[in-house]
Amino acid sequence: MTKSGTQSESSRNRHASPRRTQEQRRDATRKRILTAAISLLQEKGYAGFRINEVSEKAQVSRGAQTHHFPTKDSLLLAALEHVYSDVREDTLSTIKSLEADSDLIAALFQNAERFFLGPNFSMALSLLNVGEGNESLGRQVQELSKTNRLPMEQEWVKVFMDRGVDQVLAENIVSSAYCLFRGLAVRQFLTVDSDHVRQQVNFLGSLLRKELDHHA
Repeated sequence: MTKSGTQSESSRNRHASPRRTQEQRRDATRKRILTAAISLLQEKGYAGFRINEVSEKAQVSRGAQTHHFPTKDSLLLAALEHVYSDVREDTLSTIKSLEADSDLIAALFQNAERFFLGPNFSMALSLLNVGEGNESLGRQVQELSKTNRLPMEQEWVKVFMDRGVDQVLAENIVSSAYCLFRGLAVRQFLTVDSDHVRQQVNFLGSLLRKELDHHA
């Protein structure tokens, strides 16, 4: 081989992407399966979810899917946990980015809106309502939802308390915000009305800000 040929091959080797480890390939396959399952759940809900469609959408073999998630329930729970993990990161990132003069009501509302009025809440709600058909899954989903969502509420309560708001008022503010957006999310199953959403958000926001000013 000529010197130039050796140099060319050496250059290709230096610029070639490193081969992924077995663990990296396994993690990538698992993520593709979860992404596909989440997409199908967001699109069709629990009632329309079909396990065989996941491997097709993820473009993996059914055997690979079963290796990572032996049962339908294990896949559904892992998908919900993955969603809650993303939501948790979004909440904590929002809280971390707050400045001393940030509008806490606006930040809380925006964070709640992203979850409740986005595709993730409807997906979680469809799993929470599995009913008598799968009581075991229903219990596990409820527990998973509580262990992931309640701490986020407490994080927001702590944010307000750090600003000098007493605990009872802080809890009422966060609970009111979550109740508003949860109700608006359920209402969207009947009709999608962005003007109504903005009207209710502005109305409650005004009331909560007055309450904060009153207790300042």
